[in-house]
Amino acid sequence: MSDRKRPDTSETKTIHFEPVVKSPDGVAAEAPAARPSQFPADTPAVLFGVLFPLAVIAIEWATGLCAQAFFDPLPTLAHAVLVGLVPLANLIALVHLRKNSTALPGWLPVLTGVSLAVSAFYALIFFPLMPLAVVAVLFYGLGLLPMGPVIAFMTTLRLKTRLAQRHGDAWRGRPVKAGIAIGLAALLLLDVPAAATRIGLTWAVSTNATERERGVALLRALGDQDLLLRLCYDTVGRPTGLLSFLVTFGSRQVFDGGQVHLANSVPEVREIFYRTYGIAFNTLPAPLQKGRWAQFGDFTFDPDHGGTEVGGRIKGLDLVSSRIDGSVNGDSAVGYLEWVLEFRNTSALAREARVGFALPPGAVVSRATLWINGVEQEAAYGGRGEVRKAYQEVAIRQARDPLLVTTKGAGRVLAQAFPVPSNGTIKFKIGITSPMTLTAANRAEMALPAIFERNFNFPDGVRHAVWIEGKSMLSASAGGLNAAAIAGGGFRLEGFVTDADLAKSRPIIVAERDARVITMAAQAAGNHGTVVQTIVNRTAVPTSALMIVVDGSRSMERHRTALRASLETIPEGRFVGLAIASEPALTIAPSAWTPDHARKIRAALDATSFRGGQDNAPVLAEAVKLLEGEPGGALLWIHGPQPVAFRASQALLDQISTRLTRFPNVALYPVEPGANEVLPDAPWAWGGIILPNSGSTHSDLEKYLSQTLSGKPSFAIKRTLATASHSAPLALGSSHIAKLWAADEVNAMMANAGEAARANATSIAADHRLVTPVSGAVVLETKAQYSEHNLQPVATATVPTVPEPHEWAMIIIVSCLVLWTLYRQQPTHRGVA
Repeated sequence: MSDRKRPDTSETKTIHFEPVVKSPDGVAAEAPAARPSQFPADTPAVLFGVLFPLAVIAIEWATGLCAQAFFDPLPTLAHAVLVGLVPLANLIALVHLRKNSTALPGWLPVLTGVSLAVSAFYALIFFPLMPLAVVAVLFYGLGLLPMGPVIAFMTTLRLKTRLAQRHGDAWRGRPVKAGIAIGLAALLLLDVPAAATRIGLTWAVSTNATERERGVALLRALGDQDLLLRLCYDTVGRPTGLLSFLVTFGSRQVFDGGQVHLANSVPEVREIFYRTYGIAFNTLPAPLQKGRWAQFGDFTFDPDHGGTEVGGRIKGLDLVSSRIDGSVNGDSAVGYLEWVLEFRNTSALAREARVGFALPPGAVVSRATLWINGVEQEAAYGGRGEVRKAYQEVAIRQARDPLLVTTKGAGRVLAQAFPVPSNGTIKFKIGITSPMTLTAANRAEMALPAIFERNFNFPDGVRHAVWIEGKSMLSASAGGLNAAAIAGGGFRLEGFVTDADLAKSRPIIVAERDARVITMAAQAAGNHGTVVQTIVNRTAVPTSALMIVVDGSRSMERHRTALRASLETIPEGRFVGLAIASEPALTIAPSAWTPDHARKIRAALDATSFRGGQDNAPVLAEAVKLLEGEPGGALLWIHGPQPVAFRASQALLDQISTRLTRFPNVALYPVEPGANEVLPDAPWAWGGIILPNSGSTHSDLEKYLSQTLSGKPSFAIKRTLATASHSAPLALGSSHIAKLWAADEVNAMMANAGEAARANATSIAADHRLVTPVSGAVVLETKAQYSEHNLQPVATATVPTVPEPHEWAMIIIVSCLVLWTLYRQQPTHRGVA
């Protein structure tokens, strides 16, 4: 054994060798201080535990990369704050470690436990994306973002271990476990709205009525409106919360490649959205249009493209300009308006512009044009099915330049044009022929049309420019329209109207007329002869029975008082009934208006809870059936927006349309602008009129009830074909008289079900170039496309037009020049003689 002593290992000594630095003269100089390391020992923890998670949170909150591509990890600000605790806890832990302090703050283990729970959960939900993230790292480093939660969790776990090594059992006891419990509880609590939304959606489509109502009630109480709105555009998504995962596994939702497909379709979710909140989903900004997801809305698919619904708002599709030009003829009691709309698309994909127009009462679309390569092209008119087929063939399959105009229920039309090219524009025109209502022998008035539904956006500052001319004095109910005389004769109204003012309180155009003008004539198209229009004093005969149908949706709540007050107009003894589409529905059969009956109806209105969006179809069907035995029955439907046709009850309206033999006169009073998908294109509804909303619910309803029930004399306009009794010369009136006669004929013919009646109605509508329930208008790009679909575009020279500004003055000036020329020639003739 060697005698050499073993080295003493009880204490380890460190020997530092300082370099000897000599000065230029050879004298030893003082050694410089040692440079610190360029990167501290905790740099990886700072980078991956603090800076990287903060960057991931900021990028996702600002851009919504994951929300758009997969699922939304930060649906609310509260989620972002909770996730933000992870880098905050890591930063505090690092500061504590660098201080080398032996004192432990009592809250630090709890905060670290919260950080562990949150980071572990997000690492779990992002873990399935890791293989994709590894590949995506090659593309601009985007794959690093899904790695953020996993890396943050590993860093948090490492910091917790280092703290435990320093402080021992304090990090293995209750504080950390309490923090983990708090973190899990916070995750569960924040996920309650999302989980409730998924449960509510599952219940709301149940075949059991009680379960359906329970689902809607849950959505109203706890549902996440933002999530439900997004599902109105896309029913695919992954749950991002603990409760959502549990609910998804226990529901009728289908997993597919990590995604969750709801059992509900997009139309079903949109219906549930309306039932829950009482508003249409497309009245709110689309989820990919504003805020964190805005930049990705350019690439979203439009599920309503080419369909019969207006659908959701499209990001980047904006209205550039809107102008309404028109002329009114008080003597003929007709007006003609041309609405020109131009759209711009700034998104990356070509888009379809869709807009729903609410027409003046009794009006009909009589012209449609589309600008193609800078040239205005006229539409072709044909059967409703034929023109839609042509549009879908060209717009969807060939992606060319068509415009389609079809009816959308009583008094409404839908116009759709495609494509609005990326970074391009499209412009089209809708011509509207409207009757004027005679409120006195020398006064005629007409409401302006309005947009009731759209899939495009109104940029700030865009207003409707209105210019309407006439031969007689004009005035308007809208403050933005100013009256002025035209030099040389005639009058005009011009100004700007906001879209909100146009839709909520439809401006009324008033024209003076010659009270002595009673009869006028116009030549009908084709071989239909001459149309005679006669103004008659309507006999004061009140309606035999009136059913008032009230929408029980939330939008009606603010109109309850006005509706109740308008009932004071009803004369005693008139037969009046009430039906309220509420939960549950209520129906009071028509009965003589007595104090007791009036109290019963008022009590029903007072007891109604106006909430959500109600299904009006069942009470409408019941009201129509109650009026079947009344030859002069009338139905007044007072309602808010009706953006969906409820699948479960729409068959009721379809059934009465085919089975009943007598239908009431239908009047609709929308208290607010919006779509109406409930009223079908059916015989009992085609003749319905939409009462213009002046902005005063009380006065509008009072006016209608007074005219309908009090039997006050009024003026009526009748249009018939000339017979032998009209042998005397007739004054020639506006050509639009014939178009209004044709529209009335179409509605009358369609009241008789049968292929022959439909064919005749379609022929009359096409001859007069009208958009009716049986006909539509379509503009195609080439003659070959028209020939392929057996359509013939209208010759430009034969279409109705609006007089250009000062045209009346030009006509007068030309007439004066002709008379002056004749006058100058007269002396010469006398001299020759």
